[in-house]
Amino acid sequence: MIDSLILAGGKSTRFKSDKALAHFNDVVIPNVKYTASLTDSYVDKCFVSTNVNNYHTIQNLFSNNVEVIKDIEPMVDCGPMSALWSYFQQTNKQEAELLVIATDYIIDSDAISFLKQDIGYIEIKRLPYYTCCHLKINIELLKQHIDQKNYRWRSLLKETNCQPRNFSGHLKNINYPEDLQ
Repeated sequence: MIDSLILAGGKSTRFKSDKALAHFNDVVIPNVKYTASLTDSYVDKCFVSTNVNNYHTIQNLFSNNVEVIKDIEPMVDCGPMSALWSYFQQTNKQEAELLVIATDYIIDSDAISFLKQDIGYIEIKRLPYYTCCHLKINIELLKQHIDQKNYRWRSLLKETNCQPRNFSGHLKNINYPEDLQ
């Protein structure tokens, strides 16, 4: 059983507006909805992780097929680790297999299909896209990281043996408005 965990809880400081609610893919819908819809046919259930500020807005974008979750204490505003913690708290699972995808990518279904095939994160010409990954993880490993206050996503990926996978398709990370040009 594979779920998707869409990361939509970032602050988008450099972009100057919420990237999860922006639209910079092929269709004019918010990135969070676009990204979730891409994973729909590849996963059993889609979860969208938000922060307290955009939770209600994002929740209103989805019907019952997507579960919108927000950061849960003690992991509030700790990046992808917050999303993972909230996922485990919401589902009460002890282990999970997940496609984790941030909403700040120009991405297509080829990338999702590629991710689904094997554990790892996308790498294009040696450029890593850590928040575009497929991983297997258990709650105990996440708790160890939290106890050690080690919130580095890359460190967690390494411990789950989530290695780079060379992807020849298209993927672009958007950090600033000018990245769209």
